[in-house]
Amino acid sequence: MSTHEITTATIIKNFGYIPAIFFGLSTEAYGILALLMIVDTITGVIRVGVVHGWRSVNSHNLSFGILSKMCLILVPVVVSVAGTGAGVDLTMIAKGALSVIILSEGYSILGNVQSIRSRKDIDEFDAINFLLSRLRKMLEKLLVNDSGKKR
Repeated sequence: MSTHEITTATIIKNFGYIPAIFFGLSTEAYGILALLMIVDTITGVIRVGVVHGWRSVNSHNLSFGILSKMCLILVPVVVSVAGTGAGVDLTMIAKGALSVIILSEGYSILGNVQSIRSRKDIDEFDAINFLLSRLRKMLEKLLVNDSGKKR
């Protein structure tokens, strides 16, 4: 690797760690999440190729999947930033969200491997949509006080 490549890699890594450190989220957890997302993407591509044929693997679906995962990385940071901005400590909720996302990536990898081995699609629980709907409901409760008035 050249000095330029090392510097670029370091900058990208630090760019990801800065929000985690600033908002009290684990950099180790973000590193694990990044690794699991890469493995999930690779096993997902292999699953599509094996189950649906290699002609089904296309850049549009891959790009959408990668962008979707990038948005997921933001969820714990957004929860933490929103809480900080509102003067409410949501660090534990952000850490919980990060944990659920990590577990769902592991779950997805296992599902991909099972599909690859059985050569057929399997039904999976959509933990991410469940998490996002719960987070929205929790934040909605914070927005509405006991009398039903918005803050």
